[in-house]
Amino acid sequence: MNSNNKLISVKGRERPLSKKQKQVFLSLSKYEFDFSFLRDRDYSKKNKILLEIGFGSGEIIFKEAKKNPKNIFMGIEYYRRGVAQLLKKIEDHNLKNIKIFYGDAHKFLENFSGIFFDEIWLFFPDPWPKKRHEKRRFIQKESINKLNEVMKPKGNLYISSDDKSYIAWTLSLFNQNNRFEWLAENNLDWENPYKDYHGSRYEEKGLRKNKKPYFLKFRKLN
Repeated sequence: MNSNNKLISVKGRERPLSKKQKQVFLSLSKYEFDFSFLRDRDYSKKNKILLEIGFGSGEIIFKEAKKNPKNIFMGIEYYRRGVAQLLKKIEDHNLKNIKIFYGDAHKFLENFSGIFFDEIWLFFPDPWPKKRHEKRRFIQKESINKLNEVMKPKGNLYISSDDKSYIAWTLSLFNQNNRFEWLAENNLDWENPYKDYHGSRYEEKGLRKNKKPYFLKFRKLN
């Protein structure tokens, strides 16, 4: 287990954008997250604010934003293809309540200060299953502390994976942290997604390979 708490930014190889995706990517500036965004508009007191780390192609954050127009949704993704896919959904449905941070989640957390988020989601992150690659996993002691710093008291943190070792790793680190409580109601709770959860294409891909998804629910204590 990574004991030095150093957060490692990792980018994999990326497929090139299509001509249409390159065009829609140009609209990012209209929806791009500005670090002064929340403070200037005082959204944190008037709206429920949710953050998805690594939104992939954006299907979950899009569905939630469309269903809950009064909430503010912020998504982080470092693959241009995923950003372009979400931007197209936003443009096609004229959504006004999604902001995007294109880049590395660790960089976002390093530069962001303030207690704003009611919920944070981390759905099916890269599990880096090999032992020597554990230090590349997003969930580390330091990243848990960073998440705590930006969440409102009693805020919820949802994490899912179809890699059992990643789930065990996550539980182990959270059990060492006194800032969150695991909201398990029974021994099989981690088999049940949180209320109103929308499945993703990553989950569907795993299910086709008979990979069972697991869901962890945490709450910030204070």
